Amino acid sequence: MQSLAEPIFWIAAAICFVAELAILRSAFIPRGETSETGTMPHYSRGAEMMWAIIPAIGLVVLFAATWRAIHR
Repeated sequence: MQSLAEPIFWIAAAICFVAELAILRSAFIPRGETSETGTMPHYSRGAEMMWAIIPAIGLVVLFAATWRAIHR
């Protein structure tokens, strides 16, 4: 079972890393001009950054805890 846990862990970690990069990219890279008639609500830049940073911190904590559990 231990030999299967490590590859699954690395696959999941890679997928989470790519997803988190996409989230951070969407929060930090400026968007192009949009029309004012759009139906999407506009949030402050700081709120968008926090919604991107908080999950990143959570994933790092989860990654560290899982790493320690696998290597005990």
